[in-house]
Amino acid sequence: MLALAAHNMGLIPWVLSTSPDDPAAQVTKWWIKGDPNNPKDLSRFLKNVDVLTVESEFLDAAVLERVCKNNKVKIFPSANLLFLLQDKLSQKIILRKSNLPTLPFIDIQHASHLDFAVKLFGLPLVLKKRRFGYDGYGIFILKSSRDLNSILKSLDFKNSPCIAEPWFKFKRELAVTIARSKKGQIRILPLVETKQKNSICHWVKGPVKSKFFNKMVKPICRFLKKIDYVGAISFEFFETKKELVINELAPRVHNSAHYSIDALTTSQFDYHLKAIIGHDLPVSKTIQPAFGTVNLLGSGKKNSQLANSPDTFLHWYGKSIKRKGRKMGHVNSLGDTPAQALAKARQAEKEFSK
Repeated sequence: MLALAAHNMGLIPWVLSTSPDDPAAQVTKWWIKGDPNNPKDLSRFLKNVDVLTVESEFLDAAVLERVCKNNKVKIFPSANLLFLLQDKLSQKIILRKSNLPTLPFIDIQHASHLDFAVKLFGLPLVLKKRRFGYDGYGIFILKSSRDLNSILKSLDFKNSPCIAEPWFKFKRELAVTIARSKKGQIRILPLVETKQKNSICHWVKGPVKSKFFNKMVKPICRFLKKIDYVGAISFEFFETKKELVINELAPRVHNSAHYSIDALTTSQFDYHLKAIIGHDLPVSKTIQPAFGTVNLLGSGKKNSQLANSPDTFLHWYGKSIKRKGRKMGHVNSLGDTPAQALAKARQAEKEFSK
């Protein structure tokens, strides 16, 4: 989706990935086979580009920073920021130091640390791998002593450090994507409600309102200025009756803002690219009053089809392996209200699943 947006802006999108079947490789002729975490492949790739960005949780930012020290390519967000924000522990510490509300946490590098977390937070308990986790991968819900014993046998905390958080009761999950340019311009996309299914984002609807979010906008903007963030970044929130708490942030374009391709005059992908190449960030407007998105998750079956309907747009990723639970594409729908728009997208999902 970044590559497609780049084409529309007259940019040449080079892609480094391991397979020609990768979705991004299918939409540009400037594809290079290689592993982004391999220093040699990365160095070879960097000779072709002026500006580098990433869209994956699985990029090793430490390798990126090391390779790019000897290269003139500009990286946004910076490799140092990617390294800090990809790590859930350092991410939490940065949020705390910036006085942004987030859940209590404990660094888990030994079984005794987990025992302490259980004593402090009780059960249920949420355990997250510090790096390379998304869509439920690397997240464990410990509800009983049996779960605790099982995780102690299966995880090596020395090689896979984690953080532990208390089980948190919330009313709904919200998210927002924000773009910040090299010049310090900031554009805030609509606030949305998200629904998770097996820790994977199932649907999104918006715009929604939260009286707590309005109070958080200025602190978040100060935070982005403080760390000199450039590009799109997404914040995920838990909302209760009394507060809004940051669950996690993602230093990249985000699934919760895929609606923006069809619902806004400037998508998150447009904003991200404009931000990192130094363009002004236009004010975006909604095309219709409301929107909804449903992620199309793999069922393990070989064939799927989707019927067209008014104000409903299919985005198919072209992934060759239809693994159960894998995001194969998404449907965006527009409408007069968030509920109506989401209902259209949910109907399209049913047709897809037949």
